[in-house]
Amino acid sequence: MSSYFTGDWFADNYIMTTILNNIDFYCGGDRVRMMTKNKRKAVPKSVGGSMLYGLTWRSRNSDTKTKKLDEETGLYMTKIKEEEPELEKIFREFAFYYFHNFKWSQVQINKNYDCPPHRDSQNIGESVLCCFGDFEGGETVIEYPTKTATVNAIYEPIKFDGSKYIHYVKPFKGTRYSLVFFENYDLEKRKKKNK
Repeated sequence: MSSYFTGDWFADNYIMTTILNNIDFYCGGDRVRMMTKNKRKAVPKSVGGSMLYGLTWRSRNSDTKTKKLDEETGLYMTKIKEEEPELEKIFREFAFYYFHNFKWSQVQINKNYDCPPHRDSQNIGESVLCCFGDFEGGETVIEYPTKTATVNAIYEPIKFDGSKYIHYVKPFKGTRYSLVFFENYDLEKRKKKNK
């Protein structure tokens, strides 16, 4: 029996928007570096951010803060996973309704993050992108070898291989949330090593 979602994409888009609206966003270090590399300013915390939900091999948040160990895998919880444990159930249920055969271990959670052109160098194969919120514009551009596709994942989940193809977000107005579900190469390698 469903705890959060209905199975209707538009109703569930509103529900997910409400859930994400109640999270305190920040930008993880990797995302700040991505913006700096592309000569862009990091998203101010008051506006949004981009953070990784899942496990990591990095044991520290900063020089003074350590991460919580996940006993089962020997890896560490990202800050948002430790602070918002209920998100695991929320993301699993959402994935069950909309891409239940897709294997994922991490979710990049974004709010008003106008992601610059990049490839997801550590991802394994395809990712699933979903967008939520009240915004105009904000389409995702994917540069395939023979064409450039512009997609809007607010209407349905979009699956593509972000490790192979450069992609980025077009300018937008309003509040734009996105979730990117994926497998991480280094994470899977380290999980196997710790078993």
